[in-house]
Amino acid sequence: MTALEIGRPPRRLKPVLNGIYLLVLVGLVAAGYFVLPRFEWHAPQIKLTPDSDTIGLAPVEIEITERGTGLKSFSATLNAGGTEHVLASEQYDQGLMQKKISVALSSKLTGLKEGPAVLRVSARDRSFWRFFRGNETVVQKNLTIDITPPVVELIADDAYINFGGVGLIVYKPSPDTASSGVKIGEYFFPGYKGQTKDPNAHIAFFAHPYNVAENEKAQLIATDKAGNSRQLRLAYTLKGVSYKKSTISLMWEPGKGP
Repeated sequence: MTALEIGRPPRRLKPVLNGIYLLVLVGLVAAGYFVLPRFEWHAPQIKLTPDSDTIGLAPVEIEITERGTGLKSFSATLNAGGTEHVLASEQYDQGLMQKKISVALSSKLTGLKEGPAVLRVSARDRSFWRFFRGNETVVQKNLTIDITPPVVELIADDAYINFGGVGLIVYKPSPDTASSGVKIGEYFFPGYKGQTKDPNAHIAFFAHPYNVAENEKAQLIATDKAGNSRQLRLAYTLKGVSYKKSTISLMWEPGKGP
């Protein structure tokens, strides 16, 4: 045996060692294929609707989207007056890629007063990133709690409205009103200001649609930017109208256009 051959493994062991090396290499590649994606670093995305600086009785819609390993947990808290109120908190056994949650103060009003507050929304995914803690997104907003609906004063209205016809009202909403108008059934008719001598007065034209029940009355609605609403039922007499009906025959022949 020469000096160069000292320390070398016997030739018959080389195929065995090569096989072991191959298995180790395959194992590393497989581990990388299945494990490395678990170390993704894309944090969840959080969207608030409405994205306002006030919060009231209207619900806040929270939408969370994930494009990696899926969501693991979610929480929404409101800190007001030194007390933390849990609006929502969820844990997920399976990674969700999207989640929509509606939170409202209406069920959390015990001891809650108007004034400054901090809304904190956090979402964490199932990634192994950050020493297996996963990626976390936190949205924190300084808000003002406002749970008082706006005030609206009805100045003038129509006493009689034809069924399927149009009515007119004049009203004055409080300065904190963000939107106002008349709602009947699924229809909403917005009000507009600047049409009278009083710059703060609004007018609204509205109809009692033919496909809305006769006993359903219109409501004047005023809503502030916190989502608080005040409704005032309009009192009017609905007059029945007989509308003419006619039948029109349409002729169509294939190949000759519409």
